[in-house]
Amino acid sequence: MNKIQCIIIEDEKPAQEVLQSFLARTEWIDLKATFDDAISALDYLKTHDTDLIFLDIQVPSLSGIDFLKIVKNLPQVIITTAYSQHAIEAFELDVRDYLMKPFSFERFLKAVNRVAAKPDAKQVYQMNQAETAKNSFAFFNVNKTMVKVLFGEILHVESMREYIYIHTVKGRVITKMGIGEMEKMLGEGFLRIHRSYLVNCDKITSYNAEEIFIDKVSLPIGPNYKKFVEAAFGKLLMR
Repeated sequence: MNKIQCIIIEDEKPAQEVLQSFLARTEWIDLKATFDDAISALDYLKTHDTDLIFLDIQVPSLSGIDFLKIVKNLPQVIITTAYSQHAIEAFELDVRDYLMKPFSFERFLKAVNRVAAKPDAKQVYQMNQAETAKNSFAFFNVNKTMVKVLFGEILHVESMREYIYIHTVKGRVITKMGIGEMEKMLGEGFLRIHRSYLVNCDKITSYNAEEIFIDKVSLPIGPNYKKFVEAAFGKLLMR
């Protein structure tokens, strides 16, 4: 099993110790380093592959919010803070979760389970390997009726809390399912570009550094997903 490589950015010693103890009990995550300030973490990220950051909002030198805004190709981020007022802005910057101190081990597990299935960039969709998805299908529960959806007809999938909207060439299917579960089901040929969006690469008509287009529909590329989009479509996208 590939373990998630993580770091902590937190200036309070007791908070560091809580996270360190929780991570020691979580076998699929490796804690690689702990930093008292965000500037030191910036230097680390330049030379070390990192999958996940536990980030406090109020840290010296550079706030957690400013850190999210300036760092390109960020790993996944879970905010750990005593301040609730930054939650909306943090989620707009595509953090995976927002933990309010003090938080329990159970709440911590709920947060890290949202990132446990994150794909490695090397495993991202390759442009010449989409045949399996074209010929696959599944049945989805829609108002107690099982509806067949051909994977090759899916345009994109949109997450809406505990439901997903499956947009197809024939219309929209709404079912109760997590987008992470749908991502695993679809497999090759589909690419996660945002915490709320999954796209069929065969249906993409154009793209730039910020958006992917399926005909006239514009879908945002989340900051934490740019490296996966880049792995699928090449370095040119990010220049």
